Amino acid sequence: MHDAAGELAAQGQMAVLGDATIVDRVGTQEAHRRRGLGNFVMRALADHAVDRGATLGVLGATDAGRALYETLGWTVQAPLAACVHRP
Repeated sequence: MHDAAGELAAQGQMAVLGDATIVDRVGTQEAHRRRGLGNFVMRALADHAVDRGATLGVLGATDAGRALYETLGWTVQAPLAACVHRP
């Protein structure tokens, strides 16, 4: 989603795999926060997923993002740890 000047305001992506959808890279640019864009992006992704047969949604959330997701009915099932391994 872009603002009137064509700059990125909010974004999100998803992939439907069978009956599950994986939501990723949801975010709102700092200048556009607190305007409901994250809510709009998540609802648009959910509608798109349901139209494709998804009945389960999966995502990893930051602390800031989790607050939004919980207002939309998402629940925490397990904590997520960020790990990097470079053999």
